[in-house]
Amino acid sequence: MAARKPHKTPDSSAPAQTSVLAPVPTTPTVASVLAVLSAGRLLDLCRLLGCDVRELSAPKDRLLARLADHLGKRLPTLLRELGRDELRAVCRRHGLDPSARARSDLQALLLEAAGLDPKASTVRPPAQSPDGLPTKGQIVHARHRQWLVEDVALGTGNESPLVRLVCLDDDDPGRPIDVLWDLELGARIVAPETHGLGDAPRLDPPAHFGAYLHALKWSAVSAADATRFQAPFRAGIKLMAHQLTPLMKALELPRANLFIADDVGLGKTIEAGLVLQELLLRQQASFVLIVCPASVCLQWQGEMQRRFGLRFEVMTRQFVGYRRQEHGFGTNPWSTHNRFIVSHALLRRPEYRDPLLHHLGERARKGLLILDEAHVAAPASASKYATDTDITRTIRDLAPRFDNRLFLSATPHNGHSNSFSALLEILDPVRFTRGVPVEGKKDLDPIMVRRLKRDLRQLGVERFPRRLLVQLALSNKGGSWRLAQTSYDAETGEEGKAATSDLGAGQPVELLLGEKLQRYTELCAPASGQGRFPFIHLQQRLLSSPEAFARSIEAHAQGLAKKGGPVAAPQQQKLTLDLEADPETHGLSDEAVAEESAAAVRHASASLPSPTEEGRALLAEMRALAEKARREPDAKALALLAWMREHLCPAIGLGEDKRASRKWSPRRVIIFTEYADTKRYLVELLAAAVAWTEDGEQRIMQFHGGMGDEARDEVQRAFNSAPDAHPVRILVATDAAREGVNLQAHCADLFHIDIPWNPARMEQRNGRIDRTLQPAPEVRCHYFIYPERAEDQVLETAVRKIATVQRELGSLGAVLLGQIEAALENGITSKSRATIEKVGAGAKTATVDTELEAQRTDLAALRAENERAGRRLENSRRTLEVEPDALRGVVEIGLTLAGAPTLKDAGKTSDGRPTYELPPLDRSWDVTLDTLRPPRGRTEEFWEWRKKPPLPVTFHPLASLSEGAEQLHLSHPFVKRILDRFLAQGFSAHDLSRVTAVVAPGESVVRVIGYGRLTLFGTGAARLHDQLVPLAAAWSGDAASIKPYKDRATAVMAISSTEKLLASGARAPNATITKRIRENAETLFRALWPHLEAEADALAVEARQGLAERARREANDLRDLLLRQRSAIDKAEARLRQADLFELQDKEQKRQVDLDLRHLDRRRAAAASELETEPAAIEALYEVRMSRLTPVGLVVAFPESMT
Repeated sequence: MAARKPHKTPDSSAPAQTSVLAPVPTTPTVASVLAVLSAGRLLDLCRLLGCDVRELSAPKDRLLARLADHLGKRLPTLLRELGRDELRAVCRRHGLDPSARARSDLQALLLEAAGLDPKASTVRPPAQSPDGLPTKGQIVHARHRQWLVEDVALGTGNESPLVRLVCLDDDDPGRPIDVLWDLELGARIVAPETHGLGDAPRLDPPAHFGAYLHALKWSAVSAADATRFQAPFRAGIKLMAHQLTPLMKALELPRANLFIADDVGLGKTIEAGLVLQELLLRQQASFVLIVCPASVCLQWQGEMQRRFGLRFEVMTRQFVGYRRQEHGFGTNPWSTHNRFIVSHALLRRPEYRDPLLHHLGERARKGLLILDEAHVAAPASASKYATDTDITRTIRDLAPRFDNRLFLSATPHNGHSNSFSALLEILDPVRFTRGVPVEGKKDLDPIMVRRLKRDLRQLGVERFPRRLLVQLALSNKGGSWRLAQTSYDAETGEEGKAATSDLGAGQPVELLLGEKLQRYTELCAPASGQGRFPFIHLQQRLLSSPEAFARSIEAHAQGLAKKGGPVAAPQQQKLTLDLEADPETHGLSDEAVAEESAAAVRHASASLPSPTEEGRALLAEMRALAEKARREPDAKALALLAWMREHLCPAIGLGEDKRASRKWSPRRVIIFTEYADTKRYLVELLAAAVAWTEDGEQRIMQFHGGMGDEARDEVQRAFNSAPDAHPVRILVATDAAREGVNLQAHCADLFHIDIPWNPARMEQRNGRIDRTLQPAPEVRCHYFIYPERAEDQVLETAVRKIATVQRELGSLGAVLLGQIEAALENGITSKSRATIEKVGAGAKTATVDTELEAQRTDLAALRAENERAGRRLENSRRTLEVEPDALRGVVEIGLTLAGAPTLKDAGKTSDGRPTYELPPLDRSWDVTLDTLRPPRGRTEEFWEWRKKPPLPVTFHPLASLSEGAEQLHLSHPFVKRILDRFLAQGFSAHDLSRVTAVVAPGESVVRVIGYGRLTLFGTGAARLHDQLVPLAAAWSGDAASIKPYKDRATAVMAISSTEKLLASGARAPNATITKRIRENAETLFRALWPHLEAEADALAVEARQGLAERARREANDLRDLLLRQRSAIDKAEARLRQADLFELQDKEQKRQVDLDLRHLDRRRAAAASELETEPAAIEALYEVRMSRLTPVGLVVAFPESMT
């Protein structure tokens, strides 16, 4: 290689420690080369080359001197670590020609200029083992897959060597196996430079090769590039801008320890799913555990399967039984799958928790814990200092075993600073320490996402429904009922216009019963204790319906009649615990709950003193009134029927009157009640009212406890289906439906027949329709009161207070709602209203505002985060070329390769997007197609269900939950099967020759594009970087002497224009040209391969530098964190030791303070150790163990004028 001879200068013999400011010599030296680099790059080289630099913030000249002294005269060693652009900069600095493309050419130029022999300085690859054994780091082919050799253990005597392998294939990355090499049939060492593309018996159609390229591009990820998203394109969701922020933050963290604290209904499940999907794609998560309330276990399972194509198993007694039947009684059920969902209650049980901890060991490699409703793990207390609970200790023991942790909660702060810091310590013990106060935005910004609906509404980035609370006040004058309707905005408190209407004649039986019950309670109820239970229960039931009250007053009377009999303890608590352990039971049946309730009233009433004479008279009067009232519609029912006549069907409740229209509007409504008796009363009344309307018998459905999974799903699907697809308009539900179901697709109206004394239940009910993907601009949540009844005045105060607390007190609202529940738990008395009005009046919100809410008060910062995430999504879309039309093209070509016809048009979705009908496929596709069939009915036989055709498919996000189509995305099982076939080309599949030719209009020369795939692997064959390496060259004659373009702009244009032709389905050349290309394909690719290797080498070094830079940045940030934490620990310890904290009267709180002090001592010692180990562990995450370049394919673009 000819090199420009350097001129000697006075500085040419300067020592390696030459200052940065000294004149640059013409002859390259270690010091002069280092002078070209930045201080950050010098730090990376110090770490890479083993040069100890303790002062990380040292100035550049000191770093340069230290590294130059460490390297001495090892210039070749230094040059081998520099990237192409760095080598070019060094060449320019020394007056050398920087135009060469290959790093090896630039290195040789610099070595010659330094008077060194490039050949003597080249590191040769290790020689092949003489006995044919693979060596560590090589690639082998075995069992139709590609494997990385992790280790080779030589056998003794006649024993075969044991080779430890890790799978490299896209469809099963990271799976380890051990093989006996001599006994493994067909095993061989893979050398891409010798195998190349192999023979090309035919050319692929351009569209087929284009689909193959798309599949490869869509599978490329890089740990160095935290800005490139993959998960949004692998999810069947209508993506909202705010849902990308958690994903963006998670990718910026070395370990995904993230707290998603968004408001209720903003889609935290989807946000967590996006992070989960991205971590799986980047091979940073292998064992995943979701811990959530029992009521939403199946909802999580369904969302992960339907939205992300991820199968989770729900841990239950039944699951354990099935696994032991399949694998043996001694099998640990946690070892039978890698993705599980378990309820909070079940996790506390040793028989489930202990096998899990045993399976995880000290730390689960690449584990991910998702904790839903994470606030349950925070230490809790109603007074000054929060103390640990059982679930706190359980999660604290479990969480450290996972590398990655996602916590989800809309109410993460309970008002206790030590509780909040303890919860955050469980999430990330390096950043936070129990007892050390959190310093708001500065501490939380990297690891927390906190937005309320009103924040996003102010930003105008999303459209969320406005929630109206509609008060329906019922009053009776002169034997006639009158309705006064008042609505107010739940967010602003602004009241709308009031309206009044007459409901018709009716006796005020509810009011009379209320007066009599109040007097009866004064006469007969004890002042406190268990004896008040029957009276509280009667009060609750009267506030629900006359039917519910009638059932309970009879049970009470029966108990009094059996006075003196044995009193058995109710069994309801035990049954409830059993329910939590098995989510698929969805609660006791309505009948069982009602019987438990009646039995409890009878037993408690039997232990009461005999009523006075007045009491007995009142009891008799109430029984008579209730028996009469239970058979007639009460005022609530009259108001409900009037609303339904106005909004659903004019003929409701009018019998055979033919003057009113019997047709139904598309509107739907949910009616919630706490009691099965009230539900039954409403269903019977409504069934009679709609009997004479069109399809009246199909208009009402029920949702109740004890329903199986299939029954719940059937109701949910029917109610969410389009109004013209299913006639149901009214859903009557107990609180079994308050969690775990989404009912917002075509419903924006909800009625509370009774107001729960547990305020959280009312919010959960409202959340069935007030949530993401609600298409209506507003939702209306109605509730009833009788202004003339004292108990209703208290409940109205409670409803208003709930709205105020949630609007003004944010996360602290959950604690205050508990205070409202506590004010009602002993029954509504004359003091209850004043007690509820005081809730929150003296709330000390400063701690919550400082430690949590400061995270979301800066709207400009929230807007900037949203915009930054949006830009990253668009950049990712452009880079990956993920578009609906491109995906449809790949699917159609995949079907063609499978021997099936292409897709057929099947109409449009509700927002005008095209849908397609899948062609008939052979039986090997049955299991895959099951994911596209309509859900199986409860009574439907499996084989009958499987005969049903798949739903139409679309490649666009669905506008609503009720679309009769399925969205195909990159992780849908159907699409994955097709993509896996493309990714296996050249390995386990050979449908494609991986050579194609395309006619290029407007071109004048024949262009050849060779493709390789560069992959950098870390520990355990984890993919740290993956990209396609294209190389363009002009082919003018001799295939063996082809050389790539030197001009970068020309090369980029050639690649871009050729790929556009492939994507547009351009035609192939004629048979003569095709034959010539086919005959020369192997020679062309072999000639390009050394240049591809050189290009890949340059890109690999750039990627390594990116990984090293991220490792350095994150390790340095971690060091700073640990140093700040040591200081914060000292301050926290001093605060806890103050005397006023030891004036706590509660022994448990004193004990907790003592435990926290001891924990601070341990944490201080641990932080000192972590300063040495944790930054190194972060750096190890990005350490490249091996790089690999594999042949991908060859494209020849032939000018149209030459065909």
